[in-house]
Amino acid sequence: MPINSTYDFDGLFTIDLPRGQNYWNVAWCHSNGALGCKNEYWEKDAGCEINGNEVVIYFYNNSLLSDGESNAWQHAINDLTSSYFYKVDQNDGNLIVLTNDIGMRNMPPYLVSKVNNDGSKVVFVGGHNLDDLKKYADSIEFK
Repeated sequence: MPINSTYDFDGLFTIDLPRGQNYWNVAWCHSNGALGCKNEYWEKDAGCEINGNEVVIYFYNNSLLSDGESNAWQHAINDLTSSYFYKVDQNDGNLIVLTNDIGMRNMPPYLVSKVNNDGSKVVFVGGHNLDDLKKYADSIEFK
């Protein structure tokens, strides 16, 4: 696993990711972000495809709730499993792993989430290397 640095994402949360990367919020180019999220961060040099080493970060909060949803966690799971063909694959302590095997290059095959205490904020770390994604997600600290 590469040496990591702590990155701050718009004062919303911090996460330890591989050193030397620059991330930018691309949610502005999609309505509510590609996976229906509030903020979507891609590596600046990644282009539009997620292959081998790219890491994508999705942030959900309570501003996205639909009728009948109680928190961002419920919204994210509803949205990702119904609209984007993800399935909840495993619960690993405080991390939840979602998988998507439909082979779309702009959607990561794995999403690993971490939720704050009341479910009002959720971060998903997406990519190809599940073990690394779990380590990254476990390092998330909400602000």
